[in-house]
Amino acid sequence: MNILKHLDKFIVSRHLKRSEFAKLISLSNSYVSEILSGKRNISIKFKKGFQSAFGFSVEELPHKILISPENHLTREQERESTDNITYCKIPLFNIKASSGHESFINDEKIGADLMFRRDWLERELKSDPDNLFILSAESDSMEPTINHDALLIADKSIDKIITEGIYILRRGDTILIKRIRKLSENTIELISDNPAYGKEMIEQSNQPEIIILGKVIYIWSGRKI
Repeated sequence: MNILKHLDKFIVSRHLKRSEFAKLISLSNSYVSEILSGKRNISIKFKKGFQSAFGFSVEELPHKILISPENHLTREQERESTDNITYCKIPLFNIKASSGHESFINDEKIGADLMFRRDWLERELKSDPDNLFILSAESDSMEPTINHDALLIADKSIDKIITEGIYILRRGDTILIKRIRKLSENTIELISDNPAYGKEMIEQSNQPEIIILGKVIYIWSGRKI
């Protein structure tokens, strides 16, 4: 069964009209209809809207157990179940983090808030939602791990390098996304996953302007890291 058939089955299982489904994922009815009819490929904004609305990625649909028609909840039961779901807002910062070397911050105001199911955040990311923020990657230097323009969820409570991972850091006026490896108490290595960009070893005592803003814990394509 292809992904479009899974989507159709999922929409039916939720007692949704296509127009209602489109509204839930914040896209126009005509745009969603073109995707569901196979006239348009499933886009990144479709995937983002789906995951924000339902708490899991489109790619996970084939592995979800859908309720058979004879076992559907009644409308009232379904409404009560939905009412018990808690959503929380994660700030989307209007800054462009560079995985490369030359992107500078012009504006750090919060651009928007994105809604997520709290139970999904706690179950999948195992993080306090109050510590999370979202920003976009503006370079190809972390490919193939992070694609250009990918949205990243980061945990700001992780502000020290304890284990190797991908971190958001401020270096002077620049926001960077780098894999960081701790070599000693005073030495770290900044690594670009794209081999074209290389590595940089830093003595932290000589670089007091480096500040860890958080650790990347999720790439919006649905890949947990």
